Amino acid sequence: MPRFVLVPSNARWADGAREALALGSLDCTAAESPAEAAAQAVAGGTVAVIVDAGHASFEGVFAAVREEKGAEGVALLAVVRDPMRDAADLERAFRLGAADYVAAGLIHHIRHRAAALAQGDPWAGVRAPAGRAVIADGNRARRAALGRILHQWGFHLAFAESEADMDAQIRAGQQPRIVLADVDLPPDGALAALGRLRAARHGAGTPCLVLIDPARIAAARTAVKDLAPAAIYDRSGPPENVIFAVNDLVQPRGRDMRRSPRLLYGAPVSFSVDAASEPIWAYTYNVNLSGLYVRTLVPPPLNTVLHVEFRPPFGEGFVAMEAQVMWRRAPGSDPSLMYPPGMGVRFVRRPLADEAGFCAGYAEMLREAGLLDVPADAADRPT
Repeated sequence: MPRFVLVPSNARWADGAREALALGSLDCTAAESPAEAAAQAVAGGTVAVIVDAGHASFEGVFAAVREEKGAEGVALLAVVRDPMRDAADLERAFRLGAADYVAAGLIHHIRHRAAALAQGDPWAGVRAPAGRAVIADGNRARRAALGRILHQWGFHLAFAESEADMDAQIRAGQQPRIVLADVDLPPDGALAALGRLRAARHGAGTPCLVLIDPARIAAARTAVKDLAPAAIYDRSGPPENVIFAVNDLVQPRGRDMRRSPRLLYGAPVSFSVDAASEPIWAYTYNVNLSGLYVRTLVPPPLNTVLHVEFRPPFGEGFVAMEAQVMWRRAPGSDPSLMYPPGMGVRFVRRPLADEAGFCAGYAEMLREAGLLDVPADAADRPT
């Protein structure tokens, strides 16, 4: 059974944490000193050490656990009194290697983090379908690999092995949100097939991603421009990379979607799935004009639209926006990824006053970094 180690300085929150973990059928034990916390961290089944930021040896606990051989995979969580007032404690916790934190007044939220660390699903029942995707490819293995990725992203899938199949799927039911078509789609290839579909006005506004090998990309660029909305995807790379291409193609263009430099930025942020749900506290990792990367052990499912409130750069209060989950890294996912567990969210609605405050703070960040004159399209992938 997954096990959690509590290092409290306050009996009240420790009792609350025990109750929250017990409701999730999760085991916990307590430690009082850095040495005891480190020893408990390597005991069988321990997945996290939860430390009160008010503990006299807060930094010592973090250091002892991180130095303990065999505790490399154990997550460290901090407990703070008030995320807004205790911003210094949050900054210190993440600098020391915290994976997440909870507010003492919302200690029951530990259960969400515990479920995620125990490889459970803290968002059971919450899903955000992304629409229909048609994968048109004569290669069955490639269809399956791409389908697996798009299914995880929330798409309802339809498959086609030929131009006739693709045409039928585009005509069937609700218009697809995107079509992925292999350049060698039988009988005449995707470029010819898409040209005929565009001419016949079938799925005229449906974005199409043409799958092609690297040697043929340059020659196909002009043809793809004439098939807009369309783009090229290098089919030789890992299937997981298709998400970046799909995202760039299906997202609406315009002032709010422009690219901008992504800058490291740490500040308290809260998010909720709907007006009735209790906000979850988290911490920003980086920011650009179109969105945030949020550090959290409980990133909601892809495409979920969230109400997000955060402290803008150089601001004192909060700004509030609606944002959609575009990328997520859950605890225990690919260890080669160099960014922390969390989610990338893209703003989809920004009230005028909140937008003004956020953009003013972001401009000051650019000025401090000497990047104020960087073109808007000079950034890497959007957040």
